[in-house]
Amino acid sequence: MERRTGKVLRIEKASIHDGDGLRTVVFMKGCPLRCQWCSTPESQSGQREVYYMKERCTGCGACIQVCPEQALRRSEKTGEIVRDHSRCKQCFQCVDACNYRAQQIYGKEMTVKEVMREIQKDEMFFFYSDGGVTLSGGDLFCQTDFAEALLEACDDACINAAAELDMFTSFENVKRIVPHLQMFYVDVKTMDPEKHKKWTGQDNACILENIRKADAICAPHSIHVRVPLVEGVNDDVENIRKTAQLCQELKNCQELEFLPYHRLGLHAYRQLGRNYQLEEHASMSRWDVYQKMGFLCETDWMFDIAISGLEVYKAGIGKTGVTEEVLKA
Repeated sequence: MERRTGKVLRIEKASIHDGDGLRTVVFMKGCPLRCQWCSTPESQSGQREVYYMKERCTGCGACIQVCPEQALRRSEKTGEIVRDHSRCKQCFQCVDACNYRAQQIYGKEMTVKEVMREIQKDEMFFFYSDGGVTLSGGDLFCQTDFAEALLEACDDACINAAAELDMFTSFENVKRIVPHLQMFYVDVKTMDPEKHKKWTGQDNACILENIRKADAICAPHSIHVRVPLVEGVNDDVENIRKTAQLCQELKNCQELEFLPYHRLGLHAYRQLGRNYQLEEHASMSRWDVYQKMGFLCETDWMFDIAISGLEVYKAGIGKTGVTEEVLKA
């Protein structure tokens, strides 16, 4: 199992937003969804891919000269290097030729043993903060064998494990992963199947079915439902209410969290030479989100409700008294 390999986007240390305590987050390559608001487009492809940092580029043209597919050219207007993705074969010769690291690679082939070596460097922080490792993406179900082997290694090392899941997979894969997790986040983009297909490229039927089935095999109170709230996409009252009703059906749902839409991934789209389809959408604040979903706090729910990590409703208690000033901060 230690020799099993997977494609890892990056490993981030000391995260406080992806589970309890301090977390080491392993971002994996590959995702079956194409959410138009995706903030990590570099995770979508399951393969290693080149990206371009124009701020480092000197315009020397070395990358153009070595490209065997003639996929690179210098823009006459801006002077930056432009890639023809229909020609590019991802041979990475341009990366090797660039002395200024303007051409770089997203993704690295790693074994379970290599990833565990990085994770175990942080065991002391896990111990003192009740933290652990979180597998993120992309979507780990694009590499289920690798993810399962990595989680088994965490089990053997007594390291707390969490994950961020899309649930767009077979339930057989879900059964291989969920029992290893002390908690997991699952995105519910929208409850409407047609809207889900429009904005992500895929229907949500198996996602919702897998969430409900996972509820029967997961650790107690381990499900954290997340909704990336995007104006004009899923911010209507009906969708917000239906999402809360889904959470109410789940006996192990600990929290429903709303995440304000942002455009932090815009720079990555530009580095990859891709168009960002929601560039004209305005970012949202916590207060913007609260104005959309605040009505939920008037009903009794069996789970907590938060906005980007800030708790606004506590199960069994009700509103937490968070002020408008705090939400606008």
